[in-house]
Amino acid sequence: MASVSKQKRMAKKAAKNSSATVTKAAAESTINGKGSTTKKETNSTAATDLSLDSLKISNERTANGVLTSQTRAKDVKIEQYSLSFHGRVLIENATIELNFGRRYGLVGHNGSGKSTFLASLAAREVPIPDHIDVYLLNQEADPCDLNAIDYVIRAAKEEVARLEKEVEDLLTENDEDPSLEDLYDRIAALDESTFQARASGLLYGLGFSQDMMAKKTKDMSGGWRMRVALAKALFIRPTLLLLDEPTNHLDLEACVWLEEYLKTYNRILLLVSHSQDFLDNVCDQTIHLTEKKKLNYYGGGYSTFVKTKAELEVNQMKAYNKQQDEIAHIKKFIASAGTYANLVRQAKSKQKIIDKMEAAGLVEKVEAPSTFKFKFSDVEKLPPPVLQFDQVSFSYNGSTNPKDLLYKDLDLAVDMDSRIALVGPNGTYLLIMLLFECLIELFFYCRRR
Repeated sequence: MASVSKQKRMAKKAAKNSSATVTKAAAESTINGKGSTTKKETNSTAATDLSLDSLKISNERTANGVLTSQTRAKDVKIEQYSLSFHGRVLIENATIELNFGRRYGLVGHNGSGKSTFLASLAAREVPIPDHIDVYLLNQEADPCDLNAIDYVIRAAKEEVARLEKEVEDLLTENDEDPSLEDLYDRIAALDESTFQARASGLLYGLGFSQDMMAKKTKDMSGGWRMRVALAKALFIRPTLLLLDEPTNHLDLEACVWLEEYLKTYNRILLLVSHSQDFLDNVCDQTIHLTEKKKLNYYGGGYSTFVKTKAELEVNQMKAYNKQQDEIAHIKKFIASAGTYANLVRQAKSKQKIIDKMEAAGLVEKVEAPSTFKFKFSDVEKLPPPVLQFDQVSFSYNGSTNPKDLLYKDLDLAVDMDSRIALVGPNGTYLLIMLLFECLIELFFYCRRR
């Protein structure tokens, strides 16, 4: 039995077909009149729809690849994929394989091209099928007069309209298209009567209070607007969700909530993060962007990837050493063959063995990853306390009203052996600024001394 959503769209299609029949009859009755301008007007409209944004081509990135997955499949597989940025090759002749229902963590050295790779996918610089919608979280919500809840709800309404239009287009082409069921389910899940409650729930999980939810986005800081953009992405649940360092602007509680939420993401998730725990708890697959500009795939989270990669490298080095010893032994025999006829024939036979090994591809030597060394020069130890706060209170407006105070009666001492972690909700880290100002004053005090 068809869902209510599907029944409504089938009825809408029947009404549309009936309307189209009447329009066609009217056009035929005025073939030499006003009806003859319809085609010209349509062409003009189509030309107008070709906006500059749709024709924009990145002059920074260059990407190419061949789509090898089925056109209407939920999975994405692109082979012979290469990506360059300002002429520098980041990925070369690799395979992109993203399966529906999987959550991928993308890892690699800083500067290897992870963020550029996500941007290339979001810009569809490779042939990603049109029915797979892509969302990249890489910028804040627009500063406007909408509050956080209304901003998310507006995005949800736009997504419903987009999905309904896609359904109409598919019904016009082929009403038996298998992807229709998924579209019906997504539209049904985006129930307008639940928009307010769901948007509030997402924002609350990301650390918004009721007062912050009612605040206009133009009055928010960049970090809070990034949270609004994240809530928007989680609400519309795109087929391919790309997250680049989603925890950067989140405090600890919001990170834990986001981690639990993304565990249940049942579409395609591809994220970049420097948090090992986050990758372990969210991802069930890991993609490694190697120093040789390849994409290697591993099952499990980051810890499993590290363990599996180490085991594979040990086995690879064993195979490499064995093969090199075999080649060295054969070459030694060839060199000692001399001019004896029977030994020359054996030497040629041995050389063919080496040629076949090289043609099939020799086992590569595992290259040690580049390492970074930091050196801190020894300094004279200062007597404790280096910094000391006694009964310190602070407010932005200088008020002593308890409601305005960010800190009250703060006692803190810092010496040369202190190792301090500051945790708490966003907006309370001004203590770092206060400490920094004290360090500057201490520096000039020491200089004066």
